Amino acid sequence: MEYAALVDVYRRLAATESTNEKTAVLAEAFADADAEHLPMVVALVRGTVFRAWEPGDLGVSSGLTVRALRKATGVDEDRIEERWREAGDLGDAAAWAVDHRRQRTLVSPTLTVRDVYRTLRDLATYEGTGSRDRRIDAVAGLISDADPEEARYVVRTALGHLRVGVGGGTVRDAVALAFLDGDVSGTDAGDPPTPSEDAVAAVERAHQVTNDFPLVAETARDGGRAALADLDVELFRPVEVVLARNAESVDAALADVAADLEDVLLERKFDGARVQIHKDGDEVRVFTRRLLEVTEQFPDVVRAVRERVTAASCILDGEAVGTDPETGDPVPFQQFSKRIRQEEDVEALADEVPAVVHLFDCLYFEGASLLDAPLRDRLDRLSAAFDPASDSIERAANCRPAVPGDAPGDEDGNGDAVDAAWAFYREALAAGHEGVMAKNLAAPYRPGRRVGTMAKAKPVMEPLDLVVTRAQWSEGRRSDFLGRLFLGCYDPETDALREVGRLATGYTDEELRDLTARLEPLIAEEDGRRVDLEPEVVLEVEYEEIQPSTEYDSGYALRFPRFSRFRPDLGPEDADTLARVERLHEGENGTQ
Repeated sequence: MEYAALVDVYRRLAATESTNEKTAVLAEAFADADAEHLPMVVALVRGTVFRAWEPGDLGVSSGLTVRALRKATGVDEDRIEERWREAGDLGDAAAWAVDHRRQRTLVSPTLTVRDVYRTLRDLATYEGTGSRDRRIDAVAGLISDADPEEARYVVRTALGHLRVGVGGGTVRDAVALAFLDGDVSGTDAGDPPTPSEDAVAAVERAHQVTNDFPLVAETARDGGRAALADLDVELFRPVEVVLARNAESVDAALADVAADLEDVLLERKFDGARVQIHKDGDEVRVFTRRLLEVTEQFPDVVRAVRERVTAASCILDGEAVGTDPETGDPVPFQQFSKRIRQEEDVEALADEVPAVVHLFDCLYFEGASLLDAPLRDRLDRLSAAFDPASDSIERAANCRPAVPGDAPGDEDGNGDAVDAAWAFYREALAAGHEGVMAKNLAAPYRPGRRVGTMAKAKPVMEPLDLVVTRAQWSEGRRSDFLGRLFLGCYDPETDALREVGRLATGYTDEELRDLTARLEPLIAEEDGRRVDLEPEVVLEVEYEEIQPSTEYDSGYALRFPRFSRFRPDLGPEDADTLARVERLHEGENGTQ
């Protein structure tokens, strides 16, 4: 398959803002791809060559790309960078450089999808002395074989900024349309086709348990709904975690998750890092909620699993909480989160901030998936899977508020369930934790969803988790830092981010330096001192109140927002929702 054919798909995607039209374009491309190229195309339309959990890092920076462009085209680096500044997109600068190249060959090989996919995957394997030069040569080789439009998208893909507006939901719907509903007619004859709800549900469920759209697409093409239904959780292929809804109070959490309080389990809500632990014999791997493998960063967790988990094979869900090694008290997440990114001196940091894992679910037990089993059965398997140790790995503290004698203040067996739940909540806060989780014991595990059978209750006016959408360079002594940030909440109805304000206070110089280092690689366009960003960085933000506003497209603005901490464990889709902002605003004004 020629890469030019995929570039034509990119152009069609970029030319429309209609989600239905994008879905139809992708469905047509998927249906036309042959068996070899389908998984490559499905990956590349999202601008990646890796599965969600694969640790691949291309190691391609903007500076490396400029050097590759110079090598491939002979155009001076200064001219390329000038064009980059003018266009605000290095992909556009690449197209210009190829169009103005000084070095031309008599015969240029036709660039193929296979060339691009395999070359980019190989970049992640380059290590040691000379690896940077090898990357430059590899990227330059692709650009040398590319026409201007092909070069634009090779560079954008290598840098991780494809900019065609395709998210996971669009890919899901396109797979359903192409292989389950079978209608991939184009958009010229009228409104584009849309997939059926049952087809979308089948694809979504398959993706939730595999996190592998190329595999899901191949399975849907070859076996339809029945084959998709057969896909299930596997060891060392992380599952998207089930997520809780926000509740405004403990009473609301109890009411939200179950009609019968006998089915409600309360657990402490920890201020730590969600971890999914996979074990098969002595092999142990640890993943975050964003599917990032952090096995090497948590040697203490790996040791605890090998020593205390007795199940031959299992997948366990829990929260790793940093502790003070002298007192055993939990430390703030901001301090503990450094371990997620640590690559050197890992053991020293583990000694400085050791982790205790609080387990609260079991998704797989000795050869059998438990996703469809009720929580009470999964907890039975969890209890059978390990021997707890309070200093390393233990069952998350919990209570059954409606069960006599199973909750604080309920020793006589006659206490009120709601009062018992509030007592457990106050105990959790006093112990330094965030609040409580309410769970329905009859509920199955639903990966990747905010389900109505699980709710979290924390103190009202809690901070919001928001995405940095745009930024502006600071002034004065901080002029080298991106310190003025525009913040967005997530609107699941439109799969878009809605801005709710601008942040400029609350961080130290060190935090601001760290923040800038995270944001600079995500710059998509520059306009003077303002930059548009790929929306990847999530921050926890405090504020005084939420006000109606016409300045931001959410309709709301945070009053006096201030930085609280980084949330590297969250992605944009995990941010607080527009509905959450609306509810908090209504609560402030006494309408709830």
